[in-house]
Order: sequence, then structure tokens, then C-alpha cells
Amino acid sequence: MTQTESLSPSSGAGLRTLLAILMVTLNLRGAITCVGPLLEEIQGAYGLSATAAGLLTSLPLFAFACVSPYAAALARKTGIELAVFLSLLLFICGLGVRYLPGTLNLYLGTALIGTGIAVNNVLVPGLLRRDFSQHLAIVTAIFTMVMVTAGGLGSGVTIPLAERWGWRISLLAWIVPAILGISVWMTRLGKNSSAPAPPPASARRISVWNNGLAWHVSLFMATQSTAFYVLIAWLPRMLSDLEGITAAESGWILFVYQIFVLLSVMVIPVLVHRSADQRWIGAGCSILMMISFAGLLFDTHHAMFWMIIMGLGAGGSLVLALTLFGLRASTAAESVALSGMAQSVGYMMAALTPILVGYIYDKTHLWSLPLWLMLGLSLIQMGSGYFAGRPLTISDSVALR
Repeated sequence: MTQTESLSPSSGAGLRTLLAILMVTLNLRGAITCVGPLLEEIQGAYGLSATAAGLLTSLPLFAFACVSPYAAALARKTGIELAVFLSLLLFICGLGVRYLPGTLNLYLGTALIGTGIAVNNVLVPGLLRRDFSQHLAIVTAIFTMVMVTAGGLGSGVTIPLAERWGWRISLLAWIVPAILGISVWMTRLGKNSSAPAPPPASARRISVWNNGLAWHVSLFMATQSTAFYVLIAWLPRMLSDLEGITAAESGWILFVYQIFVLLSVMVIPVLVHRSADQRWIGAGCSILMMISFAGLLFDTHHAMFWMIIMGLGAGGSLVLALTLFGLRASTAAESVALSGMAQSVGYMMAALTPILVGYIYDKTHLWSLPLWLMLGLSLIQMGSGYFAGRPLTISDSVALR
């Protein structure tokens, strides 16, 4: 990626660039979050166990963990704009394959969808850093809000679409923003540019895997991601079993949850950037999530209220987790290394836990044990958030040994 003059999001060229990026952003979550409300119907159609259904929801996360480290290499080889285009094309192919009958197509299509998203998860923030370096805070906030809103719509509109046209069409509906996104993005291919060269070998030798602060950041990323994807995958089924809440009602509860995630995403960055010490932000957001899981365990009847509290904690946790990659690093090389470690650990844990929840439910037919598990992970999140929020960098923590 070549260095370019920073664009203003309010200028003509800047606005066109930002809108094109946001059209890609629309396709980073909705095709995943739409699966949870339909999971029971999908299980019935294909005869899937809860464990197999958990694997289905986790496939995109395995792609995030395994494919994301190679996104920069793809962009260096093809150019970043072309890499984004190819990833959108793969995403559309995945939607088409997932629509076809057959269990193999269901899983293969989901894997392709996850792979396409995984690459753009890495490249889209890179585009924002490249094109809006002087306005990064505002464009990153807009990017996060669009991504969260699209994820919320994935939960909220899925069941109404399924009731009108069937669950397959409901899953396929995300091809509309995908085609719109790829059509807009095609106008950017004439500006195709290469990604930056990898850092020198000396910089790449930075070791974060044996650094305590890096592990706190990674565990915070992992636990907050895990909570989100477990809820997206299993909350509708859980509420149906415990309270007789319909899939449509559960979808709207998840939609409201993500609205409050969005509200928190807009507020917490102000607090994060006003203080060098984020310990109580990390711990406080985690406590809200812990309270919510306890509410779901002991008072499921008021699930909407508990999910509103969950959204406030989850949104703040998401923003802080992403911000810590830069705050806890003293150099660009450290930031890249920390981001790579945290996303790899985070998404792998977020992929495995829904499968574990499905397995526990298969064996016990109880939701209390999975909720106790999530309460335990919330406690780990609180501790890791507190320690990751200390005003230190990776280099500082090494020097303190």
C-alpha cells in the first residue's frame, strides 16, 4: 500500500472513498449473525446435533483465526483493492453454495463466507489507516457502527424473511448487500495499490507469546468475542427451551442487544482516550456482562433486560479490545504482533466455545451448565481486562521483569 495524503471524510474524494469502504463493511457480520435465529430450523432440516450446529456457527471464526494472518500477504501479491474485491467475490460464492441443498454445501458455503470475511476484517481497517490517517478516530467509529448495525440486522430481520420466503432465502438475502458492495468496489480497482512490505526480520522477532501483558490483552479479546458468538449461536434456542420464546422474538432480542452494543461503541471511546489507564473500563464492562449472564441463569423471564445490560458491557469491551492493540504497543511492529496474537487466540476460543456449549447441551439437555461456563469466562474477562488496562506497553512490561 503506498503512502497517500490523508483524505477528509467530508471532502468529495474522501466521502466517495469512505462510502465504498462502508459498503464492504456491510458484509462483515450479517451473513454470520443471521444463522443463530435459524439454527433450530437448520438442525431440523439436516438432522444436525447441537454439537454439529455449534460447529456450523464456529466455522467462520476458525477462518478468522487461521486465514487472517495471510491477508497482508495476499494484498502484497495482488494489490489491496483487488484483494478486497476477490474476498467479496469469494463471499458471494459462499452465499450461493450455502443456499444449495445438502449438508456438505451448508458447511462448505459457510467456510467460504468466513474466509472472505476474514481477509476483509484485516484489509478494511488497513484502508482506513491508509486513506484517513488524520481522521482515524471518526472513521473507525463509523466503521464499527456500520459493522455492529449490520450484525444486528442479521439477527433482527432473519426470522421475518424466513417466515415469508423460507429459511434458505433468508440466508441468501445477504447476497443483496454483497452484490451492491462488489459493484461499488469495482470502481476502486483502477486505484489498486500494493500493501506495505513486511517489517524487517529484526522487528518480526518481537516475541509477544511469552509476554504477560500480551496474554492479558489476548484473553480479554478472546473472552469478549466468545460471549458475543455464543449468544449469537445459542440464545434463540436457549430462550425457546427455557421460556417458550419464539425464534422471531429471540431475533429481535438479539437485535435490541446489538443496538445497545452500538450505543456503548459510541460512548466508550471517549472514556478510553481521556485516560491512559483503562483498568476500570475493562473490569466494569466485564462486570456488566457477568451480571447479564447471571440474570439469564437465574431470571430468564426478563431476558430482554439482561441483554440490554449485556449490550452495554459487550460494546465497551469490543471497543477496548480493538483499541488495546495500539495502546499497549510502543511501536508499529509491536502493534502488529500483538494484534496477530490477540485475534488468533481470540477467534480460536470464540470458535471452539459454541461447539463446547452444543456438546454440553447434547449430553445434559440443560442450559444451566453453559451459562455457568460463561459466568466463569466473564470472571476471566474481568481480570484480564483489569490487567490489560494498565498504562504499560509490551516493552515496559518486559523491562519491569
